[in-house]
Amino acid sequence: MKTRKYNAFLLSIVTVFIVVMLIGFELFIQVRSNRNQAYQTAGMLVNQVVSLIENNNDKIDLHTESLKEDYITRAKAIAYIIDQNVSLSFSEEELSKIAELIMVDEIHLFDTTGTIYAGTVPKYYGYSFDSGEQMAYFKPMLKNKELAMCQDVTPNTAEAKLMMYAICWNDDGTRMIQVGIEPLRLLSELHANEITEVVAGMPSYAGVDIIVADTETGLIEGSTIHDHTGKTLAEIGIDVVGRDLGTGAQFSARVDNKSVYCLARQYKEYTIAITNVKSAVNENVIRPIILTFLYVVAAVLIIFIIVRNMTTQIIEEQKLSNTDQMTELFNRRAYEADIETLSKSALPEDLVYVSMDLNSLKVTNDDLGHDAGDTLIKGAAECMRQCFEEYGKLYRIGGDEFVALLNTERNIPDLLDELKMLCEKWSENNGFNLTISCGYVRTKDYEGYNLHELSLFADSGMYKDKEQYYIEKGIDRRRS
Repeated sequence: MKTRKYNAFLLSIVTVFIVVMLIGFELFIQVRSNRNQAYQTAGMLVNQVVSLIENNNDKIDLHTESLKEDYITRAKAIAYIIDQNVSLSFSEEELSKIAELIMVDEIHLFDTTGTIYAGTVPKYYGYSFDSGEQMAYFKPMLKNKELAMCQDVTPNTAEAKLMMYAICWNDDGTRMIQVGIEPLRLLSELHANEITEVVAGMPSYAGVDIIVADTETGLIEGSTIHDHTGKTLAEIGIDVVGRDLGTGAQFSARVDNKSVYCLARQYKEYTIAITNVKSAVNENVIRPIILTFLYVVAAVLIIFIIVRNMTTQIIEEQKLSNTDQMTELFNRRAYEADIETLSKSALPEDLVYVSMDLNSLKVTNDDLGHDAGDTLIKGAAECMRQCFEEYGKLYRIGGDEFVALLNTERNIPDLLDELKMLCEKWSENNGFNLTISCGYVRTKDYEGYNLHELSLFADSGMYKDKEQYYIEKGIDRRRS
């Protein structure tokens, strides 16, 4: 029982350790994944800022063409965002947020046949490249998934409203992403050629800040958090000294008393930094951790139940295979297995081999029937169990033949007398005459003999005891 409790306790400790390790691993993976996604989003935003700076520095006569490239970039950026989280494609609200973030008026998602199935304008759902001349402009997209196109200012099919549309395929070619911009924005974009206006006018998700500073002085010229404008990067907690900003440096910082992921990149005379508050990035960590914990606990419980049932079944099957069904003592198979094990090494000095046999069982079977004989066998087993069980193991190796392998320093003749007294008491209570003949040997009295030889000595003693019983009772041995 103590061993079982210890094993149960040990299993509990191991289970708790495994659960904690799995939760810790899940937490590490989730936080790392969120961090990588934050940096990917930041990289996209840096590219967006770079694109805006480039476009605002272009001449007026090249502005339309540069906007085409910019709008395609925005379409690709949206394609990238949606590929990272496909569920966004089915939410008009989320797509509208992305449209606002990327600075486009409309987003339309086309399937591989060229039909709109989602976007920010539900009334356009179902329109396809076959819906009109303006839409037909994009038919080449169906033949070349490497193609990205931007249309000149054109009246759209549904309302004849002047629009510019840019379209591209996503990376795996499962959908096309189209963005639409009203050309009236051209004037406002030309007007907003100052970095302060460019950056301050860029909306962002909660926890995300876009900062553009002069690389030489570190002075912030534009930020989506207006309080940062006019300060230096070092003053708000962003240290870029010694960092390689050419391809973009990723590091942690503390801005406005908040721990953030920061991506900083140099573009021409500007240092562009994107900060993402860690608590906002990792706000979705708790739910999967809880789910993981519940899944692990459920899995452990299921495994525990399965193992327990299998162990119980194995133990029961093993017990049945080694147990005599009538007496519930060990059977001959168990006896032979134990004898073989004991024979492989030196025998214990205090080992006692007891050979036992019922007297007059044949007479009982002939006169009273085999049910009465079975009752005697069961009664004998019960008496043997009471007398010997605390000292060793009991076996029924034949019809009325029994063996006890004991480890005790007790006086064996006294112990056998106790057995015979128990048999007398049983006989008085059950109305049958139960007597047992016994013979024994103790290994320390027979040094140098093997277990098989000891069993023969014990049998010899048992037969002598039986012969004496028949003589005393005047019973014909041939009828017993």
